[in-house]
Amino acid sequence: MNEEMKVSNHLVRNLERISPDNSIFNYKSGRKAFLSLGQGNIREWLEIFLPNTRIIIEPKIIGSIIGIQYINGELNKAIKKNSQDITEIVRTLKKIPKSLPIKNRIEIQGVLYDDINLSTRKNETEFIEIHNFISQSKRLKFCAFQICHCKINHFQSLQELKHLNFEIPQTQFTNFISDIEIYLQCWREGKLFASYPTNGLVLKINSRKLQKYLGENSLSIPWAYAIN
Repeated sequence: MNEEMKVSNHLVRNLERISPDNSIFNYKSGRKAFLSLGQGNIREWLEIFLPNTRIIIEPKIIGSIIGIQYINGELNKAIKKNSQDITEIVRTLKKIPKSLPIKNRIEIQGVLYDDINLSTRKNETEFIEIHNFISQSKRLKFCAFQICHCKINHFQSLQELKHLNFEIPQTQFTNFISDIEIYLQCWREGKLFASYPTNGLVLKINSRKLQKYLGENSLSIPWAYAIN
């Protein structure tokens, strides 16, 4: 059995059944499809969990968050954050796989972004919205950062996405608050995640068990925070 098949089987064994109630694709047009990152006192949040768990640090990439659904190995549907159907646009983008070696239903979240003129891109309002993507599709990139409804931890999830030929974000990890302050300063000085257009860092709890314990509410994800 080759390595690609081993990775796919590992992922398939850990995919949860997606019911109509928890699918991000069970929507009415205009409804917000994706939860926001956690908000509140980030220092307090870190002190609760560190150093007893691992925090994954990712770039907060400026772009449009989208969800992609594959059924029977084929790209079935794509939506953006307001649940707008953008399937036909996404099918034209070369950076997104149109088929996967997995027959199970799988839903993936990520960000569409344009890395031109990184030094001049300071905030999300400067990013061209998706209705203008067609004319610029040759240079658009897609960075996948989450497999929805999956039992494996966050870092393993990223590795599975990589084996499925998705671009994944660069990452750092730590168990210590002091390291996060250092990473944040390096980002501000342009020494960290400089190959992306960014407006901050995203901190995510790596443990899937702890993620499930924290759960989710109707507005935000309590196991992932943005800082800048």
